[in-house]
Amino acid sequence: MRPIGKVFCACANAILLATAALVVGQEPAGRGPGTMLVITHGITENGVVTRAWYAAIRGRHDPELLPQVLAGEPRWSQAEADWADLIHRRATAWPAMIDSLRIPFANIPPPDTIAILLGNRGGEDAFLFADSIICFDLHKLQHQYGPAKAAANHDKIDRFFAHEFTHVLHKAWRRQKGLTLQSPFEVALWECLTEGLGNFRSLSSKWLSAGGELTPHAQEVLARLQPILVERLAALAQAKPEESGALMKGLSSGPFDQKWGALPVALWLGQEARGDERNLRRWVAAGPPGVLQLAQKYLPASLKEKMPASGR
Repeated sequence: MRPIGKVFCACANAILLATAALVVGQEPAGRGPGTMLVITHGITENGVVTRAWYAAIRGRHDPELLPQVLAGEPRWSQAEADWADLIHRRATAWPAMIDSLRIPFANIPPPDTIAILLGNRGGEDAFLFADSIICFDLHKLQHQYGPAKAAANHDKIDRFFAHEFTHVLHKAWRRQKGLTLQSPFEVALWECLTEGLGNFRSLSSKWLSAGGELTPHAQEVLARLQPILVERLAALAQAKPEESGALMKGLSSGPFDQKWGALPVALWLGQEARGDERNLRRWVAAGPPGVLQLAQKYLPASLKEKMPASGR
């Protein structure tokens, strides 16, 4: 396991400052255009979960169940340590990706500092905490994708960073625009848009050609998911807030090919980009209503007429 470095720099926002004060140490991974990436570990060398990792996963669990999630020996296994080492090595190249990742977000500067926080329980394979802390759960990575040394996982972890950094930029866009979401339907559209663009970054050649053409596999999955997307959004357009949780389930969680909201939008955006991500700026600028416009462009006629135009 790579040793934890000492604190490198002060962080840009209040949450990151608090996190920096709570971890054992930080190690610089490099600097992109105006952005420093800093790797932090969510457990100490003695195997104690840090407050930083606790804060990152706390909202993902029922408070009564959280002690069970954190129970047991939290030291990293050798397989998890291999994933940590892979992230350390690949992260040195991530700052060079930032210019490309910013292309769909015209005039949206990223935060000064991004923390890469590594833990091994209670999270997702990759997820964003607050506005600028990209988290990786090493146990989930090992469990879902196998050994870190597998060649396919080198590109995969790069795509995960690209996915989460896209969320960082989308959050910055929302703050700049002052976007508020007034209904379950608007929340669902926002999730479809942000997770769609994030999952666009996760797509491999299994889904899209370099020119933005869908593979046969993508076409098959899209045909299966689009009716679900229409059915769920139609229900969410009429839903009360207390009904939205069940209807939103699976929009961007679970197996990749079952994400009924995120994956169709990701594939639509892939066709829009056609290998030039400047073509995605109009869809970022459109905000949540852009999902409805994409649906009317790409859904088959039999589904277009069932797609809601707005919520209650």
